[in-house]
Amino acid sequence: MSGPKVVRIVTREEIIAICERQIATLKAAVAQWQKVGERNGVLAPEDIEIANSRVTAMQQLLAADKFVELQKQVPLEIGFLASDLDRRVAAVAERKAAARKEARQLVRAAASLSSALAEKGLVVPPALLRPETTKHDDLREAVRQGFGLLQPSAAPAAVTDRQRDLASRLAGDDKRSNLAEWLAGQERQVVDEPGLLIVERRYEELQALDPEVSQAFADRLDKLATDDSNRRSLLIDSLALDIRNAHKAAVAKAAAIAELRGIEAELKFLGDPAVEPHLQAINRLLAQKPDLSEFLGEIASSKDALLALVERRAAIERRRAILTGLADLGYEVKEGMETAWVENGRVVLKSTKSPSYGVEVGGNPSASMQVRTVGFENSGIVRNTVGDIAAETEFCGDFTKLQARLAADGGALEIVKAMGIGTTAVKTVAMDSEAGDVAEVRRATPGTLSRQ
Repeated sequence: MSGPKVVRIVTREEIIAICERQIATLKAAVAQWQKVGERNGVLAPEDIEIANSRVTAMQQLLAADKFVELQKQVPLEIGFLASDLDRRVAAVAERKAAARKEARQLVRAAASLSSALAEKGLVVPPALLRPETTKHDDLREAVRQGFGLLQPSAAPAAVTDRQRDLASRLAGDDKRSNLAEWLAGQERQVVDEPGLLIVERRYEELQALDPEVSQAFADRLDKLATDDSNRRSLLIDSLALDIRNAHKAAVAKAAAIAELRGIEAELKFLGDPAVEPHLQAINRLLAQKPDLSEFLGEIASSKDALLALVERRAAIERRRAILTGLADLGYEVKEGMETAWVENGRVVLKSTKSPSYGVEVGGNPSASMQVRTVGFENSGIVRNTVGDIAAETEFCGDFTKLQARLAADGGALEIVKAMGIGTTAVKTVAMDSEAGDVAEVRRATPGTLSRQ
């Protein structure tokens, strides 16, 4: 048992609000995941259905009062969406980079085929004369047609594995051997530089994240594909550095947008007019897509507003829970006591079981509060140490009941610091029975609890 106490409280309403804001953030994360995924064509309807089912699962946890499980699971769900999107974007970038490489090989094959046809005095199909500007499927068909004009007997018999592989992709099964023999007769085999392949893959990742930013590098990348100058390696290195920096910035901006979307969802859930300027600022930023610094600035500002509003509401709920709980346990709670608590920093409630005594509750509910037994100077009953100890003991029992009630509702009332019963003298106060104002008459000095 104990006398004066420093305590912290968390209410059921506060926990539910936290969970509901987390679910709102998860919904925003799913929406962003779906937006980027659909833009890149990497989501199937069943993928979206599964993602939405996870939101439903979190809502079911809330309905079942599984608050702890929900608060652990939601961050995992959001983290999974981020990693899943990264994986999907990387896969589509790999496929697009491979398609670029194949298209580049097809253009080279078309150029070689055009020269071979011209050397034999044969008519060169128009598409082979302009391979860089011809659609991929049309160029592939032109290569097949042009190769049919060649005499396969003019080509050497030996071919490399790489040439056979390329030949099978270009010509199909019906003309695989003839085309492979022709490729083997080429004087020089152009091999893509590894640096170019890496640049192309990183470019595709950038395009998936931010199509507008990636567009600035499209022309440089296209020119590199056909550049045979001695500056080619230098140009590849320069483009690689620029794209790497742009990709890093795009990743940071995508993370900032995701975070801002989550904050926006929480602000909308709170539905308080005070946050409207922040919602407007967020909408403006998302529409304009400014520099990363502006996103980070609004994230910090909106988060501060969000936390301030959440703390303010939590403080109200905590005061209300304490006063309601004490009222149920036989302490007089009058209208205006919540306001008096805010204005005076503390409030005193009379006990209906022991009219000479009551309980003082004070401090900031957002941090820690103090609760202690007090005695009234104008009660008309002579007080003594035995009575004071009995009153402290009685309140200690009531406090235990209050803890149990809050726990049953899903909240918590935690003792941070406590002094033993009788360790310090019970404080004497005078109280205006109408207004509930508190005036201290005598404050105990030995072992007094400090406000934390």
